[in-house]
Amino acid sequence: MTADVERFTGGHAVGVDVAAIERDLAALWRKASATGAETSVTRACSWNLVVFASTDAELTRARHLADALVAVVPSRTLLLNQRANATGAEVEAFVTANCRMMPGGGKLVCTEEITIEARGRGSDHLPSLTRALLVPDIPTAVLWAGVPSRAPLVEELVTTADRLIVDTGALGAGGLERVEALGSKASHRVADLAWLKLAPRRLAIAGAFDAPVEAGMLYRLKRVAVECAPEAFASAKLLLGWLGARLGWGTPERLGDRQSPGWRVPRQQGAALVDLTPAAGPGVSRMSFESDRGEKVRITSTDAGLTLDGSWPARALPHVALADEALVVAALGARGRDKLYPAALHRAIELEE
Repeated sequence: MTADVERFTGGHAVGVDVAAIERDLAALWRKASATGAETSVTRACSWNLVVFASTDAELTRARHLADALVAVVPSRTLLLNQRANATGAEVEAFVTANCRMMPGGGKLVCTEEITIEARGRGSDHLPSLTRALLVPDIPTAVLWAGVPSRAPLVEELVTTADRLIVDTGALGAGGLERVEALGSKASHRVADLAWLKLAPRRLAIAGAFDAPVEAGMLYRLKRVAVECAPEAFASAKLLLGWLGARLGWGTPERLGDRQSPGWRVPRQQGAALVDLTPAAGPGVSRMSFESDRGEKVRITSTDAGLTLDGSWPARALPHVALADEALVVAALGARGRDKLYPAALHRAIELEE
């Protein structure tokens, strides 16, 4: 038992009885907090964080996010590693503690991480196991480390969750409709890591039309072109959906004779043409805007941030990239309840192929 406690508080996984996870976990905490220990251990928990993973890459990312998150937001993390086609024991459970030394030393503040590996029909036990392991009277967030699913287990947990956290940046060319469908079942708003990551770019777009650029140019746009990596198409569509929702554009019409995605979008005066073009490099590399008066604005990504040029003198725009763990922290806070996101998502779905 002493060896298990040392492994547990040292951040190593300890196997426990699936039928008695809480009992074994409590025993490990009691031993770790026993009188006479050199360092006192304090448990902390303000959220239940349920994370789904179905591949090794997703599980690795989930652990990274959980380890970084608990340093800021203490949580009980449930990592559900679901392998429908794997063989072996149907369900296995492992527990570990994420501990941080308080300033001055002498006290460890720890959160707990429970990993449940379900293989084959073992997935059928995940709903009841998850419900039993949620700490009562604190909020619950459901986080996807990969592409969101609409499996019955997922929909059941989302219905009772206080926050649904997804990353549409992992969707590629399609799948936004799945996110909206899941979000309609959530009791609170969806927090999208890709949307939060786009915040500096949305701020840059809004700032690009400050003086000396005339703000009215936004309402006279006749062409908007976005260049981005193919895997960033969903993020690009979110940007276009946000722009269309804020400017009151009508329902887009797909231009079927284009090699790359393109749309004709009704606006107050005439129509605007919107292009989405694959480009080398990560994320959205450039956005170009042209008005019916010939005015042009381009926002280009560089190693140093964002630059603005076109019909006016070039200038740098503020752009601070946030790490994934910082985005998850933001998703659990007020920024995870952005009222603009549902409208942007709905308009982005109209651009799905």
